[in-house]
Amino acid sequence: MAAPVYIVDPKTGNKATVSEFGQLTISPVDYSTPVQEKLDVINTAFTMIEPVDGKLIIITDILLTANKSVGVNDATVSIYTSTVKGDLVAAGNIIELEMQQKSSLPITGINTKIDAGLYVNAKTDDNDIFVTIMYYRVPV
Repeated sequence: MAAPVYIVDPKTGNKATVSEFGQLTISPVDYSTPVQEKLDVINTAFTMIEPVDGKLIIITDILLTANKSVGVNDATVSIYTSTVKGDLVAAGNIIELEMQQKSSLPITGINTKIDAGLYVNAKTDDNDIFVTIMYYRVPV
């Protein structure tokens, strides 16, 4: 009879697991959930993701599109964390960039951890910006 063999993280003692499909997982621990928002009011915080007790947020992708309403001076788009829902005051920036009229920007394959208890908000100084954030949650 063979002895049981495990792959173990030496730091935490956690054992690697096999998925229900027989896969040894070395990828994100869950599938991403999309959230969308249309930033159609300038200098207003839109809450994209709310915190859940005992969980961290892991952002995997951000998709941005600026429509024809954006002016010639572009739109500054900020996606940031906050301690309060709908707050314009950032606890930390995730991204801040300029979007030109009728432009799109996919930011894929990222692995950004948001600390427990923080909201993910978005704002712009020119409208309309369409934002999609893909994320999943992990235990703290």
